[in-house]
Amino acid sequence: MSAVMAMDRLDAARVASVLARVAETRPRVQCLTNTVAQNITANMLLAFGAIPSMAIHVDEVAAMAEGAGAILINIGTINAESELAIPKLLEVARDRGKPLVFDPVFVELSPLRLHIAREVLRLPNLVVRGNATEMTALAFDLAAAEGVTRVTTGKVDRIESGAARFSVAHGHKLMTKVTGVGCAAGALIAACCAVEADPAVAAAAALTAYGIAGEIAAERARGPGSFAVELVDALAGIDEATLAQHLAE
Repeated sequence: MSAVMAMDRLDAARVASVLARVAETRPRVQCLTNTVAQNITANMLLAFGAIPSMAIHVDEVAAMAEGAGAILINIGTINAESELAIPKLLEVARDRGKPLVFDPVFVELSPLRLHIAREVLRLPNLVVRGNATEMTALAFDLAAAEGVTRVTTGKVDRIESGAARFSVAHGHKLMTKVTGVGCAAGALIAACCAVEADPAVAAAAALTAYGIAGEIAAERARGPGSFAVELVDALAGIDEATLAQHLAE
């Protein structure tokens, strides 16, 4: 599969440059994420070279986000406490200029999720990562949002930010068979946003590396269980030569 099909195609050197900056600076990503995805998200961030923090208590999320390189908000298992914590994270992102990635999981299924998503989308310059159904449910709100980077993931991932248009066609179907793999993508994008000023480039780099890692893991795995382990190993081993090989296919 080809990797990035757009006017500005990221080559292996550019993707590797973003990954090298993540590994060098080891940004911490403050993740307010769903309970199902916490473990795999933390492991993927560590394999990527970043540092995960998973604070959820309403009285400490702001302090944890203050020193983070980026923030992830994922509403997959929203509860009363995380609903109260989200405005505090938004305030830190706005006041401190922290990159923020928002994953509107199942936003189309719940009035509460839609309400929370609309509140988050009032923050300018955030990255929204969702599947096609979720992004369609938010289409009107996304169109009105200021400076939003839209990342629609699926068989082909599509990234839109201003005039920038990228698509990433790497990955493997086993990535849809392990809980939390999709949610972890948002955290990897956040890690790249912590070191790359262009959020579209950050998202394209993260998803290219993650997709290629998925392809490598699938070659080694015996099924979904072993794939999850192999995916962590493959992501940790991604380098420019590996990127170049798969980008050329």
